[in-house]
Amino acid sequence: MLNGDGDAVAALFDSRPVTAIRWGLDRIEALLAELGWPERRFDALHIAGTNGKGSTACFTASMLEDGGTRTGLYTSPHLEDVRERFLIDGTRVEESAVQVAAARVIGCEAAEACTYFEVATALAFTCFAECGVEVAVVETGLGGRLDATNVLRPAATAITPISLDHTEWLGESTEAIAREKGGIFKPGAPACLGRIDPLPLAALERVARGVGAPIARLGREAEVSDVEVRTGETCFRYVSASRPDGLRLATGLPGRHQADNAALALLLLDRSGYPPDEGSARRGIARARVAGRFEARPPGAGRPGCVFDIAHNPAAMAALCETLTELAPARPLVAIVGMLADKDWKGTLARLALDSDTMILTRPAAPAERRWDPSRAQEWLSRERGSESIVCRDVAEAVSRGLTLAGAGTLLVTGSAYTVGEARALPELAGVRTGD
Repeated sequence: MLNGDGDAVAALFDSRPVTAIRWGLDRIEALLAELGWPERRFDALHIAGTNGKGSTACFTASMLEDGGTRTGLYTSPHLEDVRERFLIDGTRVEESAVQVAAARVIGCEAAEACTYFEVATALAFTCFAECGVEVAVVETGLGGRLDATNVLRPAATAITPISLDHTEWLGESTEAIAREKGGIFKPGAPACLGRIDPLPLAALERVARGVGAPIARLGREAEVSDVEVRTGETCFRYVSASRPDGLRLATGLPGRHQADNAALALLLLDRSGYPPDEGSARRGIARARVAGRFEARPPGAGRPGCVFDIAHNPAAMAALCETLTELAPARPLVAIVGMLADKDWKGTLARLALDSDTMILTRPAAPAERRWDPSRAQEWLSRERGSESIVCRDVAEAVSRGLTLAGAGTLLVTGSAYTVGEARALPELAGVRTGD
């Protein structure tokens, strides 16, 4: 039922813990059946991976939109508002449409047993169907094989780089994680693979062959070269079998990894039956923006430059630090870090300690069962790495302290999406907001 304010979206989500995970597709399939199978009313492109899948999804959607295709985009997590998770043609779904769709989901008997992510997925698919989306670009939440989004019958799929993350759910090795993520492959639907290490790559290729999904790989069917990372953009050359003359492309997302993400998105579209023309490829990649991925503001008015980047595992932090090295932002670099207890915070902090001048450790307002202890992290850094750090009780205090310490340098806010989302909403950091 609706809450006292008649807000169906709040009623749908407020009673469900965002961190609840229950494997299986039975609940989401029952819910979608009650809703009339909305996910069958549009074509879909399905994207999984450990890091980069959100950026790859955004590049894909942006190119489709530029070509005139009515496009839905479903990603997670959100930073401030659950409505960030589902966009149509680059903007949030109109509030009235979301409310109507949420009321429909709440009215389903099967919704009562569903998790937060399952009802979010059903809500996104319902909005897309009701608003006339032609193609939906859908990012998995966790894994792939048993992820709620895996009810889709995609035209094509893509897998971004794979590393150790969510090992308690997906397995203790990159090969096991690859098998789970490769569960999104479907017979006859092209499987496009990013720049993936040999062991998980072999596992993914076995899964694809097993279901009859034709494989296209970045580094084989498509190549990225001549990458240049500059302030505010990354330029690269893309060549593939369908584009033998190559394209010189540029994205506003800094980092060598973003060249690969954009290239994988283009490979996915070329193999899916929705190949963009050269203009849409150029414009779509150039204008794509992702909140919380090296989202930067230059220094000014006596304040430091600021960068928001969700880097919650060692591989993501390595990509962030590589980008920082190439761009050489003003020093000192003061890093505000808030992690989650179930992440590899030791490996993540160890890399950042080498690239920052000061680290401020803080605790974001995450669910109680996932909250880390920054004091424990401080002790570990001092004992094992010889790195000194500062602990602040919450994100607001950390930002206040960080702005003072950074001076005319750079303030980096990183770690979990909770940390970035909280910091991004603070008045002191207003103006650094991509995708609103």
